[in-house]
Amino acid sequence: MSYQWAKYLHLMAAALFIGVHGASMVVFYVIRGETDRKRIESLLAFSARTVMPMYISMALVVVTGVLVGGKIGAFDRGWGWWSIVLLGVVSALMWIFAKPIHVRVAAALEVRPSGVPRVADEDLPSILSTPHTHVVTGIGLAGIAGLIYLMTFKPF
Repeated sequence: MSYQWAKYLHLMAAALFIGVHGASMVVFYVIRGETDRKRIESLLAFSARTVMPMYISMALVVVTGVLVGGKIGAFDRGWGWWSIVLLGVVSALMWIFAKPIHVRVAAALEVRPSGVPRVADEDLPSILSTPHTHVVTGIGLAGIAGLIYLMTFKPF
């Protein structure tokens, strides 16, 4: 495979990843203002459907990135390895900060066997508007900025 095709596939995989994962991210901003439990559950179900495509597209990003990096000697100079490290660190941080949000929101939406919600409707906004959403978004944007920096400037 030529360098041009490998780079094209890498950029397409990255665009797919950002699109799929971005849809899930938007859900966590949309639900911040929601009070209708059914709508919140529907939005979260939509977000959940993006998880597998996100992981597939991330795998494609890694595979095509390694292909491109190998063709241009990125791993000989070091910035290719740093790109992989940065992707791993960002992924771990996203998991550490995002997972508790998912768990807390899911728990807030649970209904007891008696039919009474575990969390009162008036308490939902404080759970749904957690500042951790901004932290997760910041981590993701910083990671993308770092990866683009490494690919563009190839500092080492």
